[in-house]
Amino acid sequence: MSARTLVLGGGFGGIAASVELKRLLGDEHEVVLVDRKPEFTMGLRKLWELVGHGTIAEGSRARSLLDRHGIRVVAEEILSIDPAARAAETTGGRFDGDQLVIALGAVSRPDLVPGLAEHGYDVWAFGGVPAAAEALRRFEGGRLLILIAGAPYPCPPAPYECAFHLDENLRARGLREGTDLAVVTLQPMLMPNAGWAGSEWMAGRLAEKDISQRIGARAERVEAERVVLADGGEEPFDLLFTVPPHRPPPVVTDSGLVAGHGWIGVDPGTLATSNAGVYAVGDVNLIPLANGLPLPKAGVMAELQGLRVARAIAAEIRGEELPEPFDGAGFCPIEIGSGSAALVEGNWYAEPEPVVTIAGPSAQFAAEKAAFETEHLQRWFGV
Repeated sequence: MSARTLVLGGGFGGIAASVELKRLLGDEHEVVLVDRKPEFTMGLRKLWELVGHGTIAEGSRARSLLDRHGIRVVAEEILSIDPAARAAETTGGRFDGDQLVIALGAVSRPDLVPGLAEHGYDVWAFGGVPAAAEALRRFEGGRLLILIAGAPYPCPPAPYECAFHLDENLRARGLREGTDLAVVTLQPMLMPNAGWAGSEWMAGRLAEKDISQRIGARAERVEAERVVLADGGEEPFDLLFTVPPHRPPPVVTDSGLVAGHGWIGVDPGTLATSNAGVYAVGDVNLIPLANGLPLPKAGVMAELQGLRVARAIAAEIRGEELPEPFDGAGFCPIEIGSGSAALVEGNWYAEPEPVVTIAGPSAQFAAEKAAFETEHLQRWFGV
């Protein structure tokens, strides 16, 4: 009988896999979860703190509380990963497992676009939010630009949620008429994962709020008060919020698991890598869809992947029938300000194109998004 599963990364995918393994196997199986950060926070908190609807601290929970499930939580830096041995070297020593689940997410890399870090505020990294919030408080009008400078990135609709929250914030402060609010993306449509229909839907919602949009605009570099585009054009700004390029953490890149597309390659149904007993879930992997686009990088998808991996590990240990493969279906609420949200539901593995529907917006979907956070924090951490 296998004795231990080693889980690297304590986000949605890592926590979901860990908690489910202990639920299914109990004391007969050891689960070790390693993450250098002591606290877990959902990404939605970044935008809430940016505009003053809540704080990151209010939604943060100590990962050590996961010991209530019998999970051993190790708060150490991961120095290297040995997929062949299903092991990792940390600042506190070496850990190995009979199974290895890699759930280390994606890291923001503003350094990949010259000038991006110097002239813009990274609202995709938790550490960038306080400075961005302070810049927004000081903003008195002008051109406020949201720049999507790389893809794929975590939570595809969130830049547009950011725009809607900023619109609401500026209206409440009497600054909206004096502000040109714009979203510029390098992608060929606003929401590629939702197809042309979903992108047109989003374009309509932005237009209703007088938020301008530009697609297919790749940032070559950022200078004071302007984004210089690869096609020779430019986008001026007085305040710049950025979605930088994202990459796997360096320790993942150095592990030898990264495929030609720059992320960990996995079997779409099992989330297994090319190494026996090694899985990758959530933002750290890339799953190409039938239309060539990647599966959306979102917390819900990471959670569903983590659950499937845990159930498969438990079934193998117990000699039971394997669970149904991960089917690529999921959902995502899109906030349209503070009291309204739309619900995107997708079957992303459908062929020849993902099948995506959008309902709302409504106050009910906004309440359900807030309840999603509350329920998960209670179920995982108990507080």
